[in-house]
Amino acid sequence: MKFVSIVFLSLVMLLLSSCIEGEEEIFLNADGSARVVAIYRVPTILLSAEDAEDLRSSIEVEVGAIPNLKLITNKIEKHNGDRVVLIEIVTEDVASLEGALSKHNPALKRSQGDEILHAIIGQIMVNMDGLMVGLKREVHLKPLLDEYLGASGGSILGESAFRYTVHLPKPAVSSNAHEVLDDGRTLVWSHKLVDCWNKPIHLSMTSRIPIPWWAYALGGLILMVLVWLCFAMVTRLRAVAEDTSV
Repeated sequence: MKFVSIVFLSLVMLLLSSCIEGEEEIFLNADGSARVVAIYRVPTILLSAEDAEDLRSSIEVEVGAIPNLKLITNKIEKHNGDRVVLIEIVTEDVASLEGALSKHNPALKRSQGDEILHAIIGQIMVNMDGLMVGLKREVHLKPLLDEYLGASGGSILGESAFRYTVHLPKPAVSSNAHEVLDDGRTLVWSHKLVDCWNKPIHLSMTSRIPIPWWAYALGGLILMVLVWLCFAMVTRLRAVAEDTSV
């Protein structure tokens, strides 16, 4: 019996090892709009069909209730022993992401899916200062890992990781990203889940807000109008002075 238990435990560890994955990609545009695409892979042994549907419903209700956020894709599929969570969100104003899903909606009944959703989103903070935009995010996965894997589950996580990629219209001024690509316009973070047991995930970046072409055109037009007004005023003053002298 002991041998069977050891074999079963070994098989479970083999199935779970390196199978919990998360990929998030955020596209920030020059006009302040943004698109978020997220894919999570979780073994079916950890996420039942009931919990998966509960998670999908929580995403539908909670994301749909946030102004300025539009849920484009929200589905959970079963693929090769995993449940694959697919989410896509768009917004016309990146500031709408601030605080999104950081707190549970008291009007809704707290469920397992709701707990998963709030844990993986974490807390998002957006700071606009002049022509600079700062984005910070903090994700605490320990409660979620404790719930599904137990206090000693770190040994079966292997190389499982959550990866975050942010695409910027302008190079980042500063960040704590693990990789900086495309001359600073693409930032990549990769956090092994085994390291997230004792400390939260911290993402931070600051970038300049690009001035759109029409702003330069408008500025040029305003300058031309001011020059014309100054010229017209000088011409008029000269005419008045000449009339006075006569």
